[in-house]
This record gives sequence, C-alpha cells and structure tokens, in this order.
Amino acid sequence: MMKELLILLIALSLLLCSCTGVTESASHSDETESIDDMSEEDTEPLDNTSYEDIERRRATGYQIKYFGFQKDSVLLKTKYPTEWSLRASDEGFELIRDGKSIGYLLGGPADDTAAWTVLNTESRSANNIRITKHIEQKNGCKAFRYRYVYDYMSDGYTRTFTLTASYEEVDKKTETRLYKNAVMVDKFANIAMGALSDFLTEPSSILILGNSFIGTSDIGNILGEMLRRGGKDCTVNAISRGYANVGTYTNDRTLLESIRKGKYDAVFICGFYANTEVTNLGILKEACDQSMTKLVIFPAHNESAPVITLAQRSYPSLFCLDWREELDALIKNGVNRWALCIDDAHKHSTPLAGYVGAHMIYRAIYNELPTEPMRDTLSQQYIDGILGDYAYVGDMCVLNKDRITYLN
Repeated sequence: MMKELLILLIALSLLLCSCTGVTESASHSDETESIDDMSEEDTEPLDNTSYEDIERRRATGYQIKYFGFQKDSVLLKTKYPTEWSLRASDEGFELIRDGKSIGYLLGGPADDTAAWTVLNTESRSANNIRITKHIEQKNGCKAFRYRYVYDYMSDGYTRTFTLTASYEEVDKKTETRLYKNAVMVDKFANIAMGALSDFLTEPSSILILGNSFIGTSDIGNILGEMLRRGGKDCTVNAISRGYANVGTYTNDRTLLESIRKGKYDAVFICGFYANTEVTNLGILKEACDQSMTKLVIFPAHNESAPVITLAQRSYPSLFCLDWREELDALIKNGVNRWALCIDDAHKHSTPLAGYVGAHMIYRAIYNELPTEPMRDTLSQQYIDGILGDYAYVGDMCVLNKDRITYLN
C-alpha cells in the first residue's frame, strides 16, 4: 500500500512539472513575438484620426506683416489672422493665439522635422519665391500642423523662412493667404524716385490738368508748399474743371496756345475715361512737342485702367506717373480708404491723397524725397499719423516700421 502511494505521488509531481514548463514556454513566446507575426490590427498607429476630421478655428480678420533680415533689400510680405501675435524666443518667434503657443516663425529651415511625418505637400513658385506647404502629423500622436517653407533670393543669397502652425488654428482662408498670397517686395521699392529727372531738370513752371479730383485733393497748393519748403524755384498751376477729361483741355484753344508757346516746363494730365481720350492725348502731345514741354500721364483715382494702358501703348515715349495706382497700393497695404477718399458719389480724393500725388511728382522730378515738414496745407503730424514712414521713404509697401519683423 505504501509503495503504491509513493508511485502515485511521483506521477503527480511529474505532471505538475510538465504543466509549469508549458506555462513558462508560452510566456516566453509572447515576449519575443516579432513584428512580422503581429496581426494588421496591431500595427495601426496609436491614433487613427485624420487631419481632415479636425474642426478649424476661423479668423475674424487679417493683418499684413513683413519679415526679413536686417541687411537684405527684400522682405517677405504675408497676411495672417489678427488673432495671432508673435513672442520672441531663442530661435525666432513663437506664434501665439489666446495666450497659447500654436507654432513658430524662424529664419532658416525647421530643425524638428524628425518628429513629424509628412502627410501632404504642395509647392508653387512665382516672382523670386518658392513656397512649400506641408501638412504633418507628430509621430504616433493626435497632433497635426502646417509647415510653410518660403525660399527666395536676396542680394545673391538664398534665404529661407519657416512658419508652422497647429492645423486646427489654420482655416481655409488662412491657409490660402499663407500659401498663395505671400510675395516678396523690395524693402525700398520706389518706382517714382527720379523717374522724370533725366529729361525734366529743375523746372520753373508745372501745369496739372484734371477735373474735380484736382480740386478736392488740393494737390496744386500742396505741391507748391512742398516745392517752397524744399527750396525749389518752381511754381504750380493746377486747373480743376468739373467732369473734365483730356478732351476738355484739347478743346481749349487758349490753353493749347500757351502750352505751344512754352509757358510750362511740364504738363501732368488727368482725365482718362474713354478710348477717345487717347486721340485727344495725341493733340495735347503735339502742342507740348512744339515747345519741348514734357507731358506726363497722371491719372486720378477714379480713372479707367484699360484706357490708361491703351494711352501708354499708343504713346510709349510718355511717362505714366500713376497717382491712381499709388493710392490703391496704399489702401491695399492698410491705409484707411476714407483718409484718402471722400465718402461721396464719386469717392473724390482728399488732401491727404493730394499729398501722395504731390510727393510722387516731387520725388520723380528731383530724385529725392521732400524732407522739410509740411505746415500750411497739411500738418506733418497728421500725415505721419496715417501714412507712417511713407513721407520719409516714399515706399508704398512698407508704411510703418512696426509692421516689419526681422529674424536676425
């Protein structure tokens, strides 16, 4: 009996050892399972959310900003939401919204791309700039962002700006503005500077012809004061006739005769509303040619762009000092429209718009800026309060220094 009991205990012990060994073997197998042995479900990302499923916050408005390097002659012009602000950091600037960091802006390529997977990329090139837009996911996380790369040339050097922003902070309009609307601008772009100085040297008398836009803008008196304060021995006669066009003045025999006799050194003509004005311009040109008077196309703010273009093509020897285009550029770059336009049926030009036109004529003739402050016709303080640095740089793009952010 004792012998049988002993045999039973030994058999039971062997059975328990055998079960334990199987358990240990199975546990070891689980720990060393290769990726190739895993099911497809096991290899999916930790978060399967698509960026297309994420709701994006709308922007209520946009601000124009310029970015560049101190010594470069060009700037990157962008528009981004008014809700965004910049906060200086060691490497550049953080983008802030509602007190929270949502991305960054830096001069150079991003140095954190190893932590992000590119999901989508687009590129476009135009006028000395290549813009690449990436949509990226942070590796293994429910985090997506836009990464915009701006590559361009400045003074012979390749430059790069990088802007990143959380995907949910970039709505469709913001995406378009950062990608399609970013452009390079000359830091000191000034198409009017010295444009007339080669063939109109130290004039003694200037005639400006136009309609009520000449009267409401007071450009004649403003230019006269500008010339006096600049020490220029030159008088200005500005004629304003309601609803006048180029033909109005070519039908004025007395005026044409005074031009033929050389009463003026230069005539600035407004009034381009219909194609017939191109023929009338030819009549005025003939009168000016007889006395070697310089004729300049000088369209007011409400004139027809196609007619102006036709006039330039028809008489390529005539210079077009586009007052209208300058005012539009200032408005586009942030100047209050109603500081330059009167809120009436025709949106007549204000004296501040007249200052802009006078500034253009002055710097085009003398190849310099009018540096003496205005006092009689307009207050220089008023001018600077609205136009910022325009008076001192003659630059329609960079109006205020606080719009420029340097990344070095």
